[in-house]
Amino acid sequence: MSLEIKEKHGIFEILGKVTTQHVGALNSYFDSILERRDSFVVSLEKVTVLDSGAALFFEKLYKKSVKQNKVISLIGRQNSSVTEILNATKTNYILSSDRI
Repeated sequence: MSLEIKEKHGIFEILGKVTTQHVGALNSYFDSILERRDSFVVSLEKVTVLDSGAALFFEKLYKKSVKQNKVISLIGRQNSSVTEILNATKTNYILSSDRI
């Protein structure tokens, strides 16, 4: 399954594989969201593969939102594919503790 992003009820749900090759497109996509919104939710619950480059991208996105005084909630703690790589890259702190 290739990368797909769906917006449902204000939640941006990412489906499929998220790898370093997607970082450029993800950066452009979420930069445009950051320009328009003060807060938003990104669900990683249906991500099947996450590599270290993509994990570092989400950390960068998280830090960028903080610098802009905006709130991004990344959810996906129940997805072992996501938590495994976030733990390995020491970026698991970016995940919200609660499900929405």
